[in-house]
Amino acid sequence: MRSTTTLRRAVRGASDRIGLATVVDAAAGAVRDRHLPADEREWRRHLAKLLRRGLRSTGPAKWADPAIDGIPIVICLWNRPERVHEIVSMLESLDPPTRLKLLFWNNAEANAPQYGWTADHVPSGSLASIDLVNSSVNIGGLARFVAVRWLRNSGYDGPVLMLDDDQIVAPSFVSDLLDDWTPESIVGWWAFNQVRSYWDREQVEVGAETDHVGTGGTVLDSSLVDDDRFFFDLPRRFAFMEDQWMSYQALARGWRLQKARTTMHFVLEERNQYHAMIELKDEFHRYLRGTPAFLPPRPNARTGRNGRLRPRIGRSRRSV
Repeated sequence: MRSTTTLRRAVRGASDRIGLATVVDAAAGAVRDRHLPADEREWRRHLAKLLRRGLRSTGPAKWADPAIDGIPIVICLWNRPERVHEIVSMLESLDPPTRLKLLFWNNAEANAPQYGWTADHVPSGSLASIDLVNSSVNIGGLARFVAVRWLRNSGYDGPVLMLDDDQIVAPSFVSDLLDDWTPESIVGWWAFNQVRSYWDREQVEVGAETDHVGTGGTVLDSSLVDDDRFFFDLPRRFAFMEDQWMSYQALARGWRLQKARTTMHFVLEERNQYHAMIELKDEFHRYLRGTPAFLPPRPNARTGRNGRLRPRIGRSRRSV
């Protein structure tokens, strides 16, 4: 066993030195995936496709253009299509001076016609641009991090805001979060300490450091997703618990997690998907306590998966 481990480390070290780490990772991944259940293999193939090819926006893809001024914000859509007009109006009315570049990720492709108007809407106020992608597969909130990876692939280096479609924020939302954000940190409104289980929580004061931050109403360092393993080490069974995965990976790197100094509230909370995942979230909590994180993240660990958000072609409003 020791000689095998030593050889593996030697191969890894050599491949890193001569720039073949991506080839080694791809080959190892192919061998490893052969032993996975069929649904897990299909899930990984779809994620790999998204990371490699990207998706086409129904808009101009300004969200992923680092040359255009503004802070990127991503919102996943699923079962609250009636909220989108209100969300756009809310984001247009936030306090200046920071402007936002908005990406909607639609996980329910059947709802795409209800969002068609966003392609022609001219944003105003604090909203600089709107893009939308329609995903043929519901990948849940993990979509946020795929989108952030596209930002990184486009050369962006900085904070990214995330919001849920059932949240109403204060006009000072952006400045509230950015005032406390620093590189290698995550600052979010839904935050607490975990004790013996996911549901056994210790509430913390605003501005306090914590060990769990939710993905809605949050700003994070976009570099968290640079390593492919952020996506492929997350088992399919737990894929919709991306808030736990984000917090776990950030803490393992020594990042600071903090409860945001802002206010917001929920609407249509009865449609929240967590109601069907109460036991599973606790199971994932136990799984993470016994699972080592991939540390340290390796440079050049993207294995050629450099997909990006692409602008629409002509007047087309459908993704490809």
